[in-house]
Amino acid sequence: MPYPLILSLRWCSGRWRACLPAMRMAGVATTLAVASAGAQAPLDIRIALIIGNSAYVAAPALENPANDARAMADVLATLGFQVVELRNGNRAQMAAAIAKVRDALKDKQGVGMLYYAGHGLQLDWHNYMVPVDARLGSAADVPQQALDLGTVIEAFKGAGNRMNIVVLDACRDNPFADGTSTAKGLAQLDAPTGTFLAYATAPGNVAEDGDEKSGNGLYTQFLLQELKRPIAKIEDVFKRVRLNVRRQSQGRQIPWESTSLEDDFYFNDGVKHTIKPEQLERMAAEVRAREQQRLAQAAALEAQARERERLIAQRLAQEQERQQAEARALEEQRLALEAQARQREQALAAEQARERERQQTQAQAQERERLAVLKRAQELERQQAEARALEEKRLALETQARELAQAVAAEQAREQERQQALAQAREQQRLADAARASELERMAALAKAPRPEKSLSKEELATLAFKEQKEAWDRIKGSNRADDFYAFLERFPSAGEMAEMAQFRLDQIAKPKIKASLGQGQDASLGYAGDRFKRGDLFEWQVSDLLTNIPGEKVVRRITAVNGDTVEINGGKGISMMSGAIVSNSGGSYDPPFGAIPTDLQLGKKWSVRSTRQRPNGELEELRGDVKVVARETITVPAGTFQTYVMETSGFIGTNRNFSRKLWWDPRYGFPIKTEEYLRNNGGRILRSDRQELVTLKAERS
Repeated sequence: MPYPLILSLRWCSGRWRACLPAMRMAGVATTLAVASAGAQAPLDIRIALIIGNSAYVAAPALENPANDARAMADVLATLGFQVVELRNGNRAQMAAAIAKVRDALKDKQGVGMLYYAGHGLQLDWHNYMVPVDARLGSAADVPQQALDLGTVIEAFKGAGNRMNIVVLDACRDNPFADGTSTAKGLAQLDAPTGTFLAYATAPGNVAEDGDEKSGNGLYTQFLLQELKRPIAKIEDVFKRVRLNVRRQSQGRQIPWESTSLEDDFYFNDGVKHTIKPEQLERMAAEVRAREQQRLAQAAALEAQARERERLIAQRLAQEQERQQAEARALEEQRLALEAQARQREQALAAEQARERERQQTQAQAQERERLAVLKRAQELERQQAEARALEEKRLALETQARELAQAVAAEQAREQERQQALAQAREQQRLADAARASELERMAALAKAPRPEKSLSKEELATLAFKEQKEAWDRIKGSNRADDFYAFLERFPSAGEMAEMAQFRLDQIAKPKIKASLGQGQDASLGYAGDRFKRGDLFEWQVSDLLTNIPGEKVVRRITAVNGDTVEINGGKGISMMSGAIVSNSGGSYDPPFGAIPTDLQLGKKWSVRSTRQRPNGELEELRGDVKVVARETITVPAGTFQTYVMETSGFIGTNRNFSRKLWWDPRYGFPIKTEEYLRNNGGRILRSDRQELVTLKAERS
């Protein structure tokens, strides 16, 4: 069998209503989301606990959390949440607010949400929210004066919620005494059952508090924006937030999520919990206005930069002129001293001649004169030494002038680099704002458009959405511009394999500047972020029957070449992308490449797969499915012991076969450590049942 395909699909019966028409292809993904929103279970009970702590007593005040809480409460109330809001809460007030929300949710089977902005820290794999009255002098103070995030999760669990959402904009530097936390930022935790857990930045890292102009933290600024987007699944909301924060911070801050949700959830479902079209238009106008303001600010900053450059150049010219004048004066003084010395030498020679004439008759006078001449000679030597010192000083001043000129030139170069970086950041933000405004205007137009009579099936909608995504991917897949991949992921955050390949390319072009810390008990291999394939890697698996355990053939794959973003296997018998997606193998060629492994493997992560395979005989067949990361597991196979992510997949090959597969994946390698697979026909008859276990591995990884 060719290299295992990673896919899975669960179809629901029935047809979904959706807008079709005269709708542009750009609306297909939105239409599909409208259809799925209709399948969402009623969410009449939505209660959010909003806490924003800024005014700390024993720590520096924070600029934005209280503003963040106020803005978050306003948006969530608009979207149908009952809001319990607390700003600058002490420990007792925070505990009371948690109890209030728990009681309001009790036995309602509702949706509970916590949004917390403020100081937070981790201690022994527990994350704590810090009240404004906390005075933390040691680790022992933390459990007594701060609130364990687990208490909120337990409160939601005790209320019997069917879905919980926890958002933490609390990954700032710990301002309290050394030893009050065990690491920077917050600890990596897996989302409990039925929970979506979101951090403002990756575990073990710190987030930026934002700027005074926006009034909100960087993370919350974009979260507020995305919550308003109509008919976006919760996973897509936070994917877009992560993308925008990463772009705005130039990779210094990258949000992180963990999910165990099984049901879809929409903050803005486009029907009941929604924002009106005129509000969308107003939002678009505000974005346009902010864009114009940024352009004006950029022009002002550029003018200031030019003025600074002019003043620097003017100061340099003045300093050079002063140094040159001083050097000329020193040179004139040196020449004058040399002239005086020559005159004295001439006078001394004449005096010596006269003295020789008087030597016979004026011995006593001669001695006196000799002493006088000696004194004058000493004076001459002193003047010559002074002339040499002045020359050395002149040379030193020339050296200082050159060094000053070099320093000023270096400062000008640094200023130009800073201005270029600022200009690049402003341009990226302008492009993002323009795209956002266009998207809001398009959504407003779609929201106003009358619904047509014709309806499409789920499969037809999915096919249209896939076609739109693939056309967009084909346009950028060879690009080396990070902005192209940012734009693709902004538009299609859940485009399955293509989104994973886009994320992989983005990480290659604009490498993240942070790395998530590992969770409790996790080996460093789970945090590997280097190349998955290297020339010379050798993998060998033993295949056996899952039902009988009878051993079969061995499968060997050797990486024979790495050419940029593609990998050659067994001398060209197979081609893969560096992301792990298959381009071709013995089973045929794949369009788009198939089987990409996420760059950010996380428990609970889900993605879809879809590709058209052309078999060696020219036959075309479609591959479809879904994949989910269900566990982390340490396994031992003949090749060794590995910490792995476990993925469960199921799906369809063509129209007459389906399969289920379980894979154990070590992030360091482009192939799985172990695979178990069943292939069935539509009648349920098992056509093949295989187990593949790695028996030989030759692949050096640091």
